[in-house]
Order: sequence, then C-alpha cells, then structure tokens
Amino acid sequence: MAAFASRFPFETWILPKKHYSHFESMEAADYEQAAQSLSDTLHRMNQVLGDPPYNFIIHSSSFSEGDRDYYHWHFEIMPKLTKVAGFEWGTGFYINPTPPEQAAAYLREAK
Repeated sequence: MAAFASRFPFETWILPKKHYSHFESMEAADYEQAAQSLSDTLHRMNQVLGDPPYNFIIHSSSFSEGDRDYYHWHFEIMPKLTKVAGFEWGTGFYINPTPPEQAAAYLREAK
C-alpha cells in the first residue's frame, strides 16, 4: 500500500490482513503470505526504479507489552531516491515529489 502523505517517493507499507500487534505472534501461514507480499513489492520496486537502495523497517509492538488492540505491526519500505535537506531537517516536514497515488499506479503496472 502506498502510504498516505508519504515522506519519500515510493514509500510503501505492507500490513497483514489479520490484526497482530507483534510480528512474532502471527500464525505460520501468515508469515508465508507476508513474505510473498514483501517479495512481490520489492521485485516491482526494482523493476520500476532500477534496483534502488532502500531502508526496510519492521514496526512491531514492544516485547515487554502484551497484545495491543490499537497497534498493528507492519513493514515500511523507503527507497532512497531523494535526500533529506535543510527544509526537512529544520521543519520535520518532508517534500515528496511523487504523489503516493502515482507511485502506487507505477507499482501496480509492473510485472
């Protein structure tokens, strides 16, 4: 999914369909589906963007906390296509030259 108001061009989040606050709490079959979604997304990004470097983050609830209804673990993929500069550092606001809807359309069209 293209992140709403993404900070970076082609920033993409992958969220499981079932709710889990912890990555390690999923059922075995859900890991396979998450891995397939991640693989498909990275292949599409590589095809559309020419194999860019990227940051990959797994956001999961803290190990010390129990299940949290308000937190949904997810992957974030952020291709490094632009640089964070003075405006972003100074304000905390990011300039993204590629609208998320356009990025999503490019990725959907990739085979």
